[in-house]
Amino acid sequence: MAKRNCISSLFFAAVFGYFLYQCGFLKVSAAYWPRLICTAGLGLSALECLLSALRWGRERESQKSLAPLSPRQAGRFALTAGVMVLWILGLKTVGFLVSSVAAMSVLSCLFEMTRDRKHLVRNVLVCAAVGILFYAVFSYLGIRFPKALLI
Repeated sequence: MAKRNCISSLFFAAVFGYFLYQCGFLKVSAAYWPRLICTAGLGLSALECLLSALRWGRERESQKSLAPLSPRQAGRFALTAGVMVLWILGLKTVGFLVSSVAAMSVLSCLFEMTRDRKHLVRNVLVCAAVGILFYAVFSYLGIRFPKALLI
């Protein structure tokens, strides 16, 4: 397990490092929160990598593979990554609110344990409420959204 945690934390450290690098291209005021989140994420990922590497060296565990995910988990990861790519593309085409609600709804329905009509409707309604709340908060904070077909 320590081997997988070490590899996974290296991946997440690289992701946070990339976004921290991208914060350098933003204005100082716009980059404050993203820089803070990326710094915290990078620090926690590096700490997890260090602790996992120490456990890995101490335990000398035998592990079947270095892959941090099982095939089922890798499939869910691929679906989630695909939805996130579509969400990013949807930000500029249909707008923040519509693409966010759609992405959250698809992901919540995908990972729902009980797939009946009641739970699916509840998931979509909760995702719509959360999306509207985030849109309102971001608008209140003065964040400008890209021009799109819808909201």
